[in-house]
Amino acid sequence: MKKTFVFFTCLCFSTSYLSFAQYPKTIDSLTVFLKTEKQDTVYVQALSEFTFQKIQHGKYATADSGITALEALSKKLNYGTGFYRAMNSRGFLAYSKQNYDVALDYFLKCAEIIDTYKLPKRTYQNALNNISIAYGANGDREKATKYAMDLIDFQEKNKLKPLKSSPYDRIANNLQHYKKYDEALVYYKKALQIEIDNNNKIYIAIAENSIGNIYELMKKPDEAIACFLRGLKSAEEADYTLLQTDFLTNLGRLYFAKNEFGKAEAYLKKSEKLIKELEANQSLKIVYQNLGDLYAKQHKNELAEKYYLEALALAKESKDIYMFYSINENLSVFYADTRQYEKAYEYKLASETAKDSTFKLETAKNTEELQTKYETKQKEQEIALLNEKNANASLQNKGITFGSVLLLLLAGVFTILILNRNKLKRLQEAEKLCNRIASDLHDEIGSTLSSILLISGMAKNQHIIQTNEGSNRMFSKIHSDSQHVMESVDEIIWSVNPVHDSLQGILLRLREYALPLAESKNISFDFKVDEDIENLALPMEIRRNLYLIIKEAINNLIKYSEASKANVHFVKDKKDISVTVEDNGKGFDTLASTTRNGLKNMKLRAAEMGAKIDILSNPQSGSLIKLSFSIT
Repeated sequence: MKKTFVFFTCLCFSTSYLSFAQYPKTIDSLTVFLKTEKQDTVYVQALSEFTFQKIQHGKYATADSGITALEALSKKLNYGTGFYRAMNSRGFLAYSKQNYDVALDYFLKCAEIIDTYKLPKRTYQNALNNISIAYGANGDREKATKYAMDLIDFQEKNKLKPLKSSPYDRIANNLQHYKKYDEALVYYKKALQIEIDNNNKIYIAIAENSIGNIYELMKKPDEAIACFLRGLKSAEEADYTLLQTDFLTNLGRLYFAKNEFGKAEAYLKKSEKLIKELEANQSLKIVYQNLGDLYAKQHKNELAEKYYLEALALAKESKDIYMFYSINENLSVFYADTRQYEKAYEYKLASETAKDSTFKLETAKNTEELQTKYETKQKEQEIALLNEKNANASLQNKGITFGSVLLLLLAGVFTILILNRNKLKRLQEAEKLCNRIASDLHDEIGSTLSSILLISGMAKNQHIIQTNEGSNRMFSKIHSDSQHVMESVDEIIWSVNPVHDSLQGILLRLREYALPLAESKNISFDFKVDEDIENLALPMEIRRNLYLIIKEAINNLIKYSEASKANVHFVKDKKDISVTVEDNGKGFDTLASTTRNGLKNMKLRAAEMGAKIDILSNPQSGSLIKLSFSIT
């Protein structure tokens, strides 16, 4: 079942240093107070508390109106604390609606207001806390940790009490990320103890949730359930609805794992009801998927299908590629189990497409981390070199002999640094190559192999293979997919083989690809190549992208143009190369929207090789694609 995580890690709303202000605390008393009392700074604080409680209860429209009034009154009174509270309320509202990037912008503006109006240190403590949490919710672990450490330093330096527990949460979260669960548990328990000392029910609940998650990862479900039940009780005592839904969902998931389906359904249905009232779709799609899993396990197929499809719709709406993959995979298994093989195949293909996208996201993330490490290494080398030069300057006064020795030493260090830098660069290039090959193999082959696997399984379930037209179609599909895999592997290997680094290799391969296809469509196809261009050597990256762009152009021409004549022309003008692919077919509208990725991929590959690509066409007037680039 899908897991849900609580992001409400100790957000700070109120500014406790103003506790001397005399205003009521319950929502009913606040409503009366705001209708009858004078609009002064105490009124601003009461209005701030009113909006906070409305956000807690999911009354977002009322809270938004209250914040607008808070802003107007603060402006009228020129009240810095009021400006801060209004901006902080905006951030808290956005966070509660799970718009974490918007919330982060508001919290950062809070820090600017604090600086402008010279607000108390405890207010800045709250701001650092919220900024750290918002960065964490946005997935920026590095900045979240930086602000958490700043907060620890700021609290200790200024001896602020009570302490904020969020820095300990952040450290624990990092340890959890690296699967150091025992160490993470120590820091989460420190955070819990801080909140118990503060008697803050909301933050006690959040700490219990974090500890429960760790116990679950440690395969200790009973301990996790105990934490979630205590956390749910604290969230109910704090009357914090959205927080309650997280505990309800977690409990439903764990009872499902224990095969206690009655309890699981009760908790999940209660969570669904509350989340719908709050309109928190990020949480709702997780509950829907969990309910789909629950009903599928119990063979309540209509309910399972209903919840899976509703979860999928929400994943599409929020563009959550990870959830989109997970739910499509679940639907594929569900339809296969219920012998609806065509639907199983459809959702399997959708899940593989999403899986490709998640793989690319992870690859990009890993590449970025490698680049950061490489740049850090470069900076360390530059600092080391600068230090050595400074040492040389300070010691020159001690004599020519000593200076000469030092210069020789520096020359040796410089040589070592250069060698290390070159070695690092070669390693980086090799790693980049490996990543690209892995990506290509994954993109080209992964989904196709999955398709073959699923269709084969479906074919095995057919009762009469020789006379069943559907089975014949499936085996035809297996044959074509297998052929596609063989061709893809051949192309990937060819593109990275240095033996094929001349343009002649590209021309031969394109001719072998294009001419049989053109002949099958009765297209008169002509290749024109300028003299001396065939022996031109090209770097691997340019060679690969050039081949794939022209191949895609030829493929589109053969499939869609309905042309009778076409040509490919390679032209060299000094250091400039241009390649044109032209036909006299029916053409197309270059501005029209399309679901195909061919033209978009051609433009992306052109950008990768530093080339310019022009795509010219109009309906009924043929097409021309021109690729231009320079060589060194």
